[in-house]
Amino acid sequence: MKRPFTIWILVFWLAFLAFGGFYGGITMLLDPSGKKIGMDAVLPLLPVKDYTIVGVFLVVIMGLLPLFLAYGAITRPDWKWARVFSFGSSKHWAWIGALVLGIGLGAWLVIQGLMIGFRWPIQYVTAANGLFILIFTLSPPVQKYLTR
Repeated sequence: MKRPFTIWILVFWLAFLAFGGFYGGITMLLDPSGKKIGMDAVLPLLPVKDYTIVGVFLVVIMGLLPLFLAYGAITRPDWKWARVFSFGSSKHWAWIGALVLGIGLGAWLVIQGLMIGFRWPIQYVTAANGLFILIFTLSPPVQKYLTR
């Protein structure tokens, strides 16, 4: 089956998220105080002493995971170990992962909003990114392409 154009749009939004995850995560790991990105004033509102854990989360969950899902969406590898992430459905694990990631972004932003407020431009960009991931993951051509 030929890849639908909407797969490439989904891959774009996953890669866009990965870029932001790597940028924010690496910046926080290099400067756990948050001063370089103007987040040091927010730190007292968080249940962590510095941004190290947040940086690791961003690199792994918002950086590596979207790239892994993009690879899976493009190539559709049928790895036995990855089938467990399909939870018995007929959908490819990359589809399930993109759906969970989009929903997870929404949850991440709700938690952020409750803890520190929702006033930084990056939060709006991330919200739009998560929405686009969900829209294109749920689009019929992507669903059909990522069904086993």
